[in-house]
Amino acid sequence: MVIVVYGDDGFRVRERVREMREAFVKKFDPTGLNVSVFPADDQAAVTPGAVLQAAGSLPFLAPKRLVIVREAIAGLRKEAERAWIDGVGRVPDSSILIFWETADAGAVEKSALFKRLKETADMHVYPFPTLQGAALAEWIAQRAGLHGAKIEPDAVRALMERVGSDLWQLDGELGKLAGFAVGAPITAAMVRELVRASFEGQIFALVDAISRREPHEALKLLEQERQAGSDDFYLLSMLARQVRLLIGVRALLDERGRATPAEAAEALGCAPFVAGKALAQARGFTIDDLHRTHDLLYAYDVALKSGRLDAALAVDLVALDLLRAES
Repeated sequence: MVIVVYGDDGFRVRERVREMREAFVKKFDPTGLNVSVFPADDQAAVTPGAVLQAAGSLPFLAPKRLVIVREAIAGLRKEAERAWIDGVGRVPDSSILIFWETADAGAVEKSALFKRLKETADMHVYPFPTLQGAALAEWIAQRAGLHGAKIEPDAVRALMERVGSDLWQLDGELGKLAGFAVGAPITAAMVRELVRASFEGQIFALVDAISRREPHEALKLLEQERQAGSDDFYLLSMLARQVRLLIGVRALLDERGRATPAEAAEALGCAPFVAGKALAQARGFTIDDLHRTHDLLYAYDVALKSGRLDAALAVDLVALDLLRAES
């Protein structure tokens, strides 16, 4: 049997492989003597010879052998393809071979080895792309339950805004929030108090405050990012990116009158969650306001490169220009 667990959601890929390993040990091999993982701690990379030798060996005092190999497909070099393709076809039925891949699903599926594995009669695939939108919200609610807590819908949205789709951080934050809640439901207020937003989350929060015409909140968020060590050049580039996104969404709204996050995401080539945030924010601006700010960003970029303007001042001026826009 050959199993491929893959996708750029490394958290869920790891969890699925762990579950499979635990199920194998419980069912076939309580001693763990028939489980091999490659590369081993003393190995820098995976070699097909060692993996295929282990997979081709008969199990010891057990009906099955399990071989787990990490990152062997997506980054496979051309000269090593033939050894893998030929060797996989000789793996006996007594062995279960798991390929553990954390590359983009498309990169894995395009490889010659993956295509050869698909021809194997007893092959199983488990793709795990990055979670977005409703699927991410459902995962957060379920994960909170595993930490022994319930989480309110507003808190789920607040957590998504602050952390995004990084399941590693989300799991850690949920553990912290569950401990703080002590049996009570996790609320949005708890999230705002205990979870510091990722940089992108802070930019969303900043533009939210600007679109609501809350200058004190907007300037407070800017200062928080600076104190956290964010570079003003990077802040300016992120603001420029958000302004371009808002121009696209505002143009879409002006043309159609309304649009769903899915429609906006398809038109702009971004995630539905990002498009949903931009739709809400764009209603606070006119297309002329956004074009004016975009022109300012270009002028400031030229002035920065010629040394006539300070990056921190440019960030403040862009924020103030957006704050004075007419909704």
